[in-house]
Amino acid sequence: MNEFAQKLLSKLPENAAYVSFRPENRRYLTGITSSNGMVLICEEKQVFYTDFRYITMARKDIRPGYSVELLEKSFSATLSEELPNSVKTVYFEDEFLTYKEFRTIADALSDRFTLVGDEKVLSDLRMIKSELEIEKIVTAQSFTDKAFAHICDFIASNWNKGDLTEQRVATEIDYAMKCAGASNPSFDTIVAAGENGAKPHAVPSERVIRAGDLITMDFGSVYDGYCSDMTRTVAVGHASDHQREIYEIVLAAQQNALQHLKAGMTGKEIDALARNVIVDRGYGDAFGHSLGHGVGLMIHEAPNFSSKYEGIIPANSVMSVEPGIYLADDCGVRIEDLVVVLEGGCRNITASPKELIIL
Repeated sequence: MNEFAQKLLSKLPENAAYVSFRPENRRYLTGITSSNGMVLICEEKQVFYTDFRYITMARKDIRPGYSVELLEKSFSATLSEELPNSVKTVYFEDEFLTYKEFRTIADALSDRFTLVGDEKVLSDLRMIKSELEIEKIVTAQSFTDKAFAHICDFIASNWNKGDLTEQRVATEIDYAMKCAGASNPSFDTIVAAGENGAKPHAVPSERVIRAGDLITMDFGSVYDGYCSDMTRTVAVGHASDHQREIYEIVLAAQQNALQHLKAGMTGKEIDALARNVIVDRGYGDAFGHSLGHGVGLMIHEAPNFSSKYEGIIPANSVMSVEPGIYLADDCGVRIEDLVVVLEGGCRNITASPKELIIL
């Protein structure tokens, strides 16, 4: 039996099967990337079902231990025919299926099986990254670091022409990441200048970049399915004392978290390492999001550094550390690194500088 399937079954009761539809979970289990497919895992069989577009690739590249079958009927009809009689309980991804999809499957299976929605069992497995997974994230982050160096030069050379917009900067970042080796950006690139920096997930606009702006840039790369994530805030032309103060508070908050976080702490405890610094300086109300999130096959995945996350952060989870201060109609600052959480601390895999850069 494949080791990934074995890990999953070890978390389930006897006579249980797991059916996976989410693309990232299917990739984690089988190594196959596809827009269509279903993985069935139980003691008797471990099967990847997919349509004609992916069948040849899957049969060639599937991880050992899985069989590959052409999906010729609906998911529900296939499961009704393929689930062994020994199976009593069928687990599925309750956070991914639509209500309509669930009802179709339930109508086909609920008279024979107990259905249990539980995606946490897979997200918990994916929290702890293997050495190979970490290497892929490190590579993705190296593309992101290269793009940051490029975009600093690009902004410095072009902002004073008077026509450089947030959208143009975002396009250049995406181009630079692909030139470095990324297959794609890991999410829609954020570029927020001046007052737009107060919007944590601002959409790049036609706003022209001007002297005195802070620019927050949040972007990441994908390498072999694995994501990176980084945020840097830079100044254009000059920075005011007020802007420098905000920047230094955010940097101090991040540095305190990076210095003290380690495996075995709760997400809430790690969040507090940065949050308390910002609160103590009088800007607690301006830091409204969590300190960080897991990164892997998805750009946001478990676990979390959050004031609401009481779970233990395991060793070899890959996490973002991204405190910020956002002042409406004024400016925003966010600084984000990626780290591998270790038993005695963390390994920072982000190489880009963090002192305030004036372009």
